[in-house]
Amino acid sequence: MKTALSFAVLAFWISAWFPTSLDRWAVVFAAFCFLGLITALLFQRPLEKHLWVAKILRLLAGFVLIGGGLFAFLAGAVGTSAEGSITLFFVIGLAGYLYMLSGLLARRQTAGRCLGLGPGSLVLCLLGSWSWASALSMQAHRGAFGDSKSACIIVPDGLYYDTELTSLWDMRLAEIVSNRTGPTGTVILNYHAVLVVPKEEQTEIYNWSKRWMRFEALDLKRNPYLPTDCP
Repeated sequence: MKTALSFAVLAFWISAWFPTSLDRWAVVFAAFCFLGLITALLFQRPLEKHLWVAKILRLLAGFVLIGGGLFAFLAGAVGTSAEGSITLFFVIGLAGYLYMLSGLLARRQTAGRCLGLGPGSLVLCLLGSWSWASALSMQAHRGAFGDSKSACIIVPDGLYYDTELTSLWDMRLAEIVSNRTGPTGTVILNYHAVLVVPKEEQTEIYNWSKRWMRFEALDLKRNPYLPTDCP
């Protein structure tokens, strides 16, 4: 039961950030994550008495969290706050994964378990839930007012907003930022995703806020380059 639950948690976390395009780095990293979990489960009993292995993994998780946190801060300072947040999303996930392996190798000494899951597994669950909750909020057009049945969510592809998002898989937290943003400072690509709501009087445009996980109204006069029609 616990073994199946560990695999389910890992798969859930990976599903929260795995890119739509099958990038080689993502496939290799996901494979290594599953391989690491399998190795930890296979050698769980023999290594229970060798706590130094679990301690090394826990120490490595701490280094990843500190070093990655600094890198995320720089990413947010040099780029955008969204880029810094997504970088931190990956950093916390990697640290949580290492902590989960550490907990599996020292299961008797690991406190704070809930339903058989250690703190590392719970962190992965929270990150996965955050990403999928963001996708659900986006698909539900959370924050938009009025009839939005004919609305569409579009993202920039090159210099123009002409790529429509139609599935939850495309709306996950990490996917929007990682694959849909242009160079830092490019004004036309400041918005990662916009909601276009066609109306007889005047089309309404909303910007997706990753912080509040909702669409926020934009002024068309201040954003004349944004599209007013769905693709």
